[in-house]
Amino acid sequence: MGTKNLTAVAMAAALVVISGCASDQDERFDPRGLGNAQRSVSGTYVPEPLRTLPTQLESPFLPENRNKPNYPKEAPASQPLAPDNKVVRLPLREITQRAVATNLSVKVSGYTPAIDETRVTEADARFDPEFFTNLTYRTNRQPEIQFTGDNSEQWQGEIGIRQLLPSGGQIEASLKPVRYHFTNGAGEQTVTSQEVGLQLTQPLLRDFGSTVNQARIVINRNNQRISVLDFRKDLEEMLRNVEEVYWRLVQAQQNVGIQERLLQRSIDTSDITSKRYNQDVTLEQISNAVSRVESARSDLIRARQNVHDLSDRLKNLMNDPDFPVAGDILILPADAPMEQPIIFDFQDAVSTGLLNRFELGQQQLRVDSASVAMEVAKNNRLPQLNLVGSIGLISAEDGEGQTFFEGTNNNFGEDANAVSWSLGLQFAHKIGNREALAIFRRSQLQRQQAIDQYRQQIDQVTLDIKLAQREMETSYQAIAQTRAARFAASKALEVVQTLETNGEPLVRQFVETKLNRQQELAQAERAEADAIASYNIAISRLESAKGTLLRYNNVIMEEKPRP
Repeated sequence: MGTKNLTAVAMAAALVVISGCASDQDERFDPRGLGNAQRSVSGTYVPEPLRTLPTQLESPFLPENRNKPNYPKEAPASQPLAPDNKVVRLPLREITQRAVATNLSVKVSGYTPAIDETRVTEADARFDPEFFTNLTYRTNRQPEIQFTGDNSEQWQGEIGIRQLLPSGGQIEASLKPVRYHFTNGAGEQTVTSQEVGLQLTQPLLRDFGSTVNQARIVINRNNQRISVLDFRKDLEEMLRNVEEVYWRLVQAQQNVGIQERLLQRSIDTSDITSKRYNQDVTLEQISNAVSRVESARSDLIRARQNVHDLSDRLKNLMNDPDFPVAGDILILPADAPMEQPIIFDFQDAVSTGLLNRFELGQQQLRVDSASVAMEVAKNNRLPQLNLVGSIGLISAEDGEGQTFFEGTNNNFGEDANAVSWSLGLQFAHKIGNREALAIFRRSQLQRQQAIDQYRQQIDQVTLDIKLAQREMETSYQAIAQTRAARFAASKALEVVQTLETNGEPLVRQFVETKLNRQQELAQAERAEADAIASYNIAISRLESAKGTLLRYNNVIMEEKPRP
């Protein structure tokens, strides 16, 4: 696929209006005012009360505390992450839409293509017609003692239009009115003349042709397309981050439930051991069970914190004014993760990646720019040979509207209206021409360097796709393995609980085994949740490696028309 086609695919593959066109009236910069929204909502944050650090072991499960009526009761094993009115559940599609529309890093990146577009216009503006005019007054006065009749004054003006041509030449049309007043022995006389001229300067060797003279336009246009693909890169990176944070938030919420169940099991075990103290349970076993309770509670605190942290990261990625980072709204996922197997054909994935990856489109544009620069350098090796031609029409009259000095010996002859023309060649060439040859050699090397970089990127794209597909397949297999491990851990705990129900003595080894089985089940559940989240993240990474992440998320990128 050619450069233009690949770039078109890249530009059409993805949504978000490229915002970089500023209005005629610049937005007022108010650094304090821009922070007022976050500053105001930050007042709604209420930190959790901090617990006084313990100085000794304190627990209602200790024998000396069981019968104390005012001893603090154990906190419930399960608590809401936030009040119901502060929790908002959002599907991934809505979060993606909000992030695409309001993410500030994407918006900032969107200015660059518009900025580079002005450079294209700037380069093209070299060929705009230019209006020019000037006015000159000249006087020549001799002292009377040396008077020879040469006192004079002259007003000379010029008005015209000139333009650079795509071929490298310049054409100029002008009108030059002159008023000439002089004094001699015959008295004072005034002469006016007008000259209409057309002049053309056209290079014939060096600097000839549209390829050379429009090189800046082509290169700046390529740079603008590269910046559009950079915008797409930032957009894809933001979407990858959104998906990863979203599925990690799903995992974090599952981990909270896992830790709550583990804490509840640890509390139940501690309660049973406490009740059977001095029967078949020792104080060491009770203390060990209490240690597991406090450890589970600590892990639960961390798990809850992780949910809030990931929720705030989603807010930061969305930059949505409805969900300010400083606010107390807790965003929770509304979608369940995918657990079905997805089969990708590796050859088709590689072919898709080679057509859609933005890096390859950018490098094709760089190769094209290097080729244009090489053509310019090749042309600069030639000698400078310019064709210069002009034609003009001159007319002159005296102050009474009559032909100036008609019939006399004067510069205008019998006919005061005369046509003049000229045609010539200008030649120049540096001896040895070492500078032009060195520039041409450099341009050849830079073009070959860009081509080899393209080859390198093809290998990198292929590697990215292969690693991403293997990661997706491995993550899916990990789901099966961790789920089997969870079933086994659940069965092992169920066996221990059955033995306990059937009257198994709570000897030290049995209690330790039960606590370990509870911990192992929680670990197996966490491993399964991690495998499921990793599988969903791996799918989005594979789409990113193929260059189809925007299409996968139903995101279309289009460039906003300039005002």
